[in-house]
Amino acid sequence: MLFKRRPREDEVAQQPQADASGGYQADGALKGELGLHHLWYLELCLREELARAGRADGIFSLACWRLNLLPGETPDPELLRKAAGLIAGRLRAYDVCARLDEERFVALLFDADQRNASTVAFRLKGDLQVQVSTAGRWQAGVATFPRDGVDGDSLIQTAFRRLDEDARAA
Repeated sequence: MLFKRRPREDEVAQQPQADASGGYQADGALKGELGLHHLWYLELCLREELARAGRADGIFSLACWRLNLLPGETPDPELLRKAAGLIAGRLRAYDVCARLDEERFVALLFDADQRNASTVAFRLKGDLQVQVSTAGRWQAGVATFPRDGVDGDSLIQTAFRRLDEDARAA
């Protein structure tokens, strides 16, 4: 588990088994109630992309967004549903995005270098701030393979560290 979160029971039940050809079910079966992919699917794609990019000198980025609220404040579920829809709608159809926890979203941006991924992440951060109005502020963070790490844990930690840096800069 790269993201250090145990899957919920309903997520475990929805994990498809590979079919005889080694492939998985259609993409629609991999999406949860918010229209985002399940976290286990994002982790699977991240592992596969790390292997592919390592073999072929590829590049990809991991972007994350967080709603920074006051201590003790919890986000409105309808607000998060709207944010999920905005994130899923603004990314390319083949990018994989998931909800990590209460207020964080993560996306695997295939073939995106640091500059392009930062443009996407911060443009989407601005859209979230304007269209998903809340008392809190949205933050964004990006990590790129191989610049920021060559394994899943280092990429995730770098993206989260940049998320915190964005929070301090605001």
